Amino acid sequence: MASIFFDDFEVGQTFVSVGRTVMEAEIVSFAHSYDPQSMHINSVRANASPFGGIIASGFHTLSIAWWLFLKLGLVEDSMKIGIGVDELRWQRPVRPGDTLTLTVEIAEKKQTSANDSGRVVFAHALKNQDAEVVMTYRSLNLIWKKATP
Repeated sequence: MASIFFDDFEVGQTFVSVGRTVMEAEIVSFAHSYDPQSMHINSVRANASPFGGIIASGFHTLSIAWWLFLKLGLVEDSMKIGIGVDELRWQRPVRPGDTLTLTVEIAEKKQTSANDSGRVVFAHALKNQDAEVVMTYRSLNLIWKKATP
């Protein structure tokens, strides 16, 4: 998909990513580097936990969601800069073998004082293969306007 510029985003537009399957080795590797809690790296302790097995770190889940967002190609050439993430909620654990897809809706669009860009709020909903929402968040980004001749 070609990048979409500020001028062409419309509130309410929705985009859906391809799926990405998360494997246990990836979950454990990420957790060893960034979130080494037993529920992410130790199958014996994870099996005895309330989760009943290894689950992905929430930060790993967020990273996958951002990867899926970028792979949509919506802002490859049009994102000036990311400003922040709001309302991040982990709603269900991500387990080995889950296939995740991302739905992104344009929640807000606002012209800024900058002549070359505007603010766009993207509402992200990450779902597993059973269409259960596992995580939601909103990202605020400055998006370039189309170049004027």
